[in-house]
Amino acid sequence: MFFFYVRRPGQRSRTGWGNRSVLRLAVALALAAAAAGLLAVGVPAVVRGLPGARSPVRDLSVWHGAWTSEPAPLDPARAVTVVDGAACTLVYNGLLRVDEEGRPVPDLARDWTVSSDGLVYTFYLRSGVRFHDGSELDSSDVVFSFQRILDPKVGSSRGWVLDSIKGAKEFLRGKAAGVVGLEAPDPLTVRITLAQPLAHFPALLCMPAAFVVCPEAVERWGEDFGYNPVGTGPWILESWREGVEMRFTANADYFDTRPRLDRLVFRFVPDAATRQAEFEAGNFEVLTLGEENADYFLKHPRYAASVLQAPELAVVYVALNTRKPPFDNVLVRRALNHAVDRAAILEAVRPGRYVLADGSVPPGLAGHQPTWPGYVYDPGLARALLARAGYPDGFEFDLLVRTGGLSALLAEPIQAELTRVGVKVRILQLEAQAFIAATGDQGNADACLVSWVADYADPENFLYPLFHSSNGPSAGNSARFGDPVCDRLLEAIHREADPDRRAVLCQAAEKAIFAQAPWIPLFFPVELVVVQPEVRGFRLWPVYSGNKMTDVWLDRGHGAARPPGDGGTD
Repeated sequence: MFFFYVRRPGQRSRTGWGNRSVLRLAVALALAAAAAGLLAVGVPAVVRGLPGARSPVRDLSVWHGAWTSEPAPLDPARAVTVVDGAACTLVYNGLLRVDEEGRPVPDLARDWTVSSDGLVYTFYLRSGVRFHDGSELDSSDVVFSFQRILDPKVGSSRGWVLDSIKGAKEFLRGKAAGVVGLEAPDPLTVRITLAQPLAHFPALLCMPAAFVVCPEAVERWGEDFGYNPVGTGPWILESWREGVEMRFTANADYFDTRPRLDRLVFRFVPDAATRQAEFEAGNFEVLTLGEENADYFLKHPRYAASVLQAPELAVVYVALNTRKPPFDNVLVRRALNHAVDRAAILEAVRPGRYVLADGSVPPGLAGHQPTWPGYVYDPGLARALLARAGYPDGFEFDLLVRTGGLSALLAEPIQAELTRVGVKVRILQLEAQAFIAATGDQGNADACLVSWVADYADPENFLYPLFHSSNGPSAGNSARFGDPVCDRLLEAIHREADPDRRAVLCQAAEKAIFAQAPWIPLFFPVELVVVQPEVRGFRLWPVYSGNKMTDVWLDRGHGAARPPGDGGTD
C-alpha cells in the first residue's frame, strides 16, 4: 500500500524553508488548515445528538469502535484493504496467525513441519474445531479454501498470496483442473508442496487470503457468502446495516479462549473530526491519531496517559521512475537524495516520534540497518552530480501526491529543497483512485510520494515486491526498478531458510538497491492511538491480521492505563 521533510540548524535558502522556525511555522499552518474546526467539535455538547451516541450508563460488555470505511463483503477472496482484512480477522482463522512480535504461530494448525529441502509443509490441525454453523473443520476445508482463492472463476485479486504452491499458477491460468501441491491425506493433516522454496511462506499463511471458509456456506450463499460469512473465528457477524455499522457476537464455542467481551459494534465514520468528537464524548473506545490531533491528545489532561504508540511496519518515500529520463540516470537519482534534507523534514513534521529512513526495511524486522548512514544531505554534491549527469542547469519533473494527509504536507518542502539545486518540481495532487491509476502499471509518472505498509511481518515484504524486476508499479515496484544483481539477491532471500544468513542477505540486497537510489526514502512511521481510560488488554499489532479482539475488556474501576510507548494496557 502507498502515501508522504529535515534540515540542519542554521541552514538557509532563498525559498524560506532553510530557517527552522519558518519551516515549523509552515508545517503548523498546514496542519491547522487540514484540521480546521477539528478541536472545536471535540466538545461533548456538540456530539450528544450524533447518531449512535450512547447513554452515560455504559454496557461494559460491548465494544464500540469506528472504521474509516465500510468493508467489502467478509470473504477472504475479497479482502483487499486494511479494513477488509481487520473485519475478516474477527470471523475467520488461518492455519497460522501472527503473535505480538509478528511471528507466525499455530492457529487452526496445532503444529507444522517443513521438509529439509524447504518444499513440503505439513500442517497438523486441531481436533474439534467447529465453524459458526456447527460443522466440524477438517483438512478438506483448508484445501477447498486455498483452491478457491486461486480459482480463476472466483476472480480473487489475492491469488499471489498462494501462487508459490506447486501447480497454483497453472490453475490460476485455467490450465489445470486443480492444484497438485494441495493435499489432505487424512482429516487432520494438510500437506502443501511448493514449486520452489519460499522461506517466508508461513508469513503468507497469516494473511486474510489464507483464512479458511466453510465450503457448505459458500455453496449455500454463492456470491452473497461475504454477507453471510461462516468461519471458525472468535466473532460471529450478528448484523450489518449498510452504510452505518456492523455488529459481532462472541463465539461461545471458539476453540481458543472465548472473547472477554460479548459484542463488538463498529460504525463506519470516514470523517476524522467526527471520529474525534465521538471519542471525546465517550462513544468510541479507541481513536487512531493523525497529524491533526496527535499533539492535542499527547498533552490532554485526561487522555495523555492513555496514548499508545508502536513502530508501524511501513515506510514513506518518493519513488523515482528509473525507466524514464532523467531518472534513468543513477547520478540524477543520487543527486536528488543528497539534495533533500530528510532530517529537517522529520524534525518539523514528527519531532521525536518517527524514525529517519535510509532504506526500505523498517525497525523491528530482521535485516533493518539502524547504523547505515544512507545519503547525507549535501546540496553542493547534489549540484555536482547533476552537472556530471548532463544537467548543470537542472530539469523539471512532476511529483504525484495524494490529496490530503502527510503527502500533501510534505510535497511543498521537498519541492523547495530541490529548487535550491536547480530542479523544478510540479506538484500534482490527485484523489485516491486517480492517484492509484496514475502511479500503477497503466500510468507513467515521473515520481510519486507514497508509503508502503506491510502485508506480512517479514523483511522480504519491503524488498522483493518493491524492487524485483518482475514486479510492476501495481505490485509495489513504483520506481519500475530492475537490476540483475539485485534480482539474484532478492531471489536468494526467498530460498534461504536460516534466519541469520537470511538477515545478511536482506542487508546486502537493500544496500545494493539503494546504491542505485530508486527512491528518496523519508521515514518509518510510528502508530499512535488513544484509548478510553477504562480499556484493558488493547495492544497495537505489527500487522492488522493479528488483532482478533479476544483479550480486550472494559474495567468499571477506570484504573490508569500504562504510559505511552508501552504498546498495550493491562
